[in-house]
Amino acid sequence: MKRILKTITSLLLITVAVSSCSSGLSSVRISSQEQSSVISMSWWGNDPRHEYTLDGLSLFQEKNPDIIVDHSYGIWNGYERRYLMQMASHNNCDVMQINYSWLSEYSADGTGYYDLNLLSNTINLSSFSQEDLATGTRNGHLNALPIAYNTVCLFYNADMFEEYGLAIPQTWDDLFTAADKMSSDDIYVLGMVNKHLFLLLNAWFEQTTGRTLFNENGKYIGTTEDVTLILDFYKQLTDRRVIKPLYNFSVSDLEDGLVAGTACWASDSIRYCQPAIDEGMDIAIGSYLRIAADDQSEWYIKPATMYAISADCRDPEACGRLVDFLLNDPDYALLQGTEKGVPVSASARQALFESGQLTGIEYQAGEFITDNIAHMNLINPMLENAEFQDIFKSISDRYIYDEATLEEAATDLQRELTILAG
Repeated sequence: MKRILKTITSLLLITVAVSSCSSGLSSVRISSQEQSSVISMSWWGNDPRHEYTLDGLSLFQEKNPDIIVDHSYGIWNGYERRYLMQMASHNNCDVMQINYSWLSEYSADGTGYYDLNLLSNTINLSSFSQEDLATGTRNGHLNALPIAYNTVCLFYNADMFEEYGLAIPQTWDDLFTAADKMSSDDIYVLGMVNKHLFLLLNAWFEQTTGRTLFNENGKYIGTTEDVTLILDFYKQLTDRRVIKPLYNFSVSDLEDGLVAGTACWASDSIRYCQPAIDEGMDIAIGSYLRIAADDQSEWYIKPATMYAISADCRDPEACGRLVDFLLNDPDYALLQGTEKGVPVSASARQALFESGQLTGIEYQAGEFITDNIAHMNLINPMLENAEFQDIFKSISDRYIYDEATLEEAATDLQRELTILAG
């Protein structure tokens, strides 16, 4: 009973912590200094991220005794919707971990977040290239700085492919060839969640048709013919047992041998792949799937997560010192490691290199990004829009599980996406 009460209490505390940045915050330490500046910070993640971030904030306050940092954090599930309410009510934290897509959603004109260019004497921007800075710039305002780059990677159990006499897939057709051999043993070629599935389907669609579903401003421009093609290909992937049904997919499926591969963000590679590696499996990063092996069709890259400062912050200089610490401080870099991906900041990356931390599957994924970045485009933020993806899943499920015809599902999907586009 005590354990249950403790769990309930912890969940309630987390709910309060992420619900608002003006109340219910916890300070990393209590200071008696009357001149201390109090700022707040929010982030999401798993328990290890919470632990090293809290340790980092304590370290920051040791190095900056004139600043107190209140904090608000939680898990990802539901975080974005709460964040939307905070932004709408100007109740968000001073320093925020944000998604790349939020720049377009909440600061299309560049005024939704503080302009970090104004803090160039506080934040060491020289640790970032001009291309890095461009990812967080809107209408000339530097709204955010990237922590690490991210892309959806395809990870395969190389031992399993070798057992079936197969090479690691390079083309879409290779997936079906592998499924023909593996399905008799009740093994799916790939397992993934809805977001990664849609990005995969969209890449196939763009390679096949040369068209896009969204224009450069994020407005939906797809047609009924377009969504029909996507739904039909999705059905082929499920019927031929290339992709495990979404409702039945688990992160542990790769480790358990139920799938021969998985698709996930590079920053999630440890979570998805490390258990299988620990079991002695040879997990390899596959090349991006193409129509043909020598095709150079582009895939998508984005900042994994970013740091931004509230446009309403009361002490920009103190917030800038915290952002600089989180991105560039060597001691904090050692605490964070590559949990969020290989750092973009040159100073943070150098600290990890010198300490021997640039190893393992997440570092390999980071190197994969570096090797392929010339053939990648910055992801259109609408491809990650939660409402868009919810609509796609609910309607595509009806077709995939034979509750609607292809024509019915395509018509409904086109109608709902057009309405969403306004």
